[in-house]
Amino acid sequence: MLNNPIIQQVLLEILGDDINGFNVLEALTELTEVTDDEISRQLDLKLNTVRKLLYKLYDARLVDYNREKDEETNWYSYTWRATFTKLPGVVKKRMEQLLIDLKEQLEVEENTLFFYCPRCEFKYSFDEAIDYGFRCSQCNGVLKEYNNKNDILMIKNQIKIIEEELALNPLFS
Repeated sequence: MLNNPIIQQVLLEILGDDINGFNVLEALTELTEVTDDEISRQLDLKLNTVRKLLYKLYDARLVDYNREKDEETNWYSYTWRATFTKLPGVVKKRMEQLLIDLKEQLEVEENTLFFYCPRCEFKYSFDEAIDYGFRCSQCNGVLKEYNNKNDILMIKNQIKIIEEELALNPLFS
């Protein structure tokens, strides 16, 4: 399941592009239940890094933990485990949100006139261009009308791909 490119992309998003998170997930799948300290030693990562990644995964409901108190030291220890049964739902939810965002972006692109600075390649909506007197806010260059047909096609293509994936991938049924 972790080899699926869509799942990998969503996991990277959850992990903040920290690829060490995949190693943490692998350690959790290999060892079933493991402490953050054991993961840290096994992967040769700072304990703080492992904990941050585990918290991100926990926030996404992809890992769970048990907390136990040591009666002698009064310290808590956490035993972590992967909960991959929730992964398809998490990925599906994120893809559905991405689809909503893309459709909103498409609507803006289709209903807005844009301008750009040829030097800075900065893009402005018509309202922003008016506010700046059709001058670039960065270099003061004259703005030119921007043809966003390629942007619209790209967004439509992304929407189509996601809709097909949601409809056809058995992982999301």
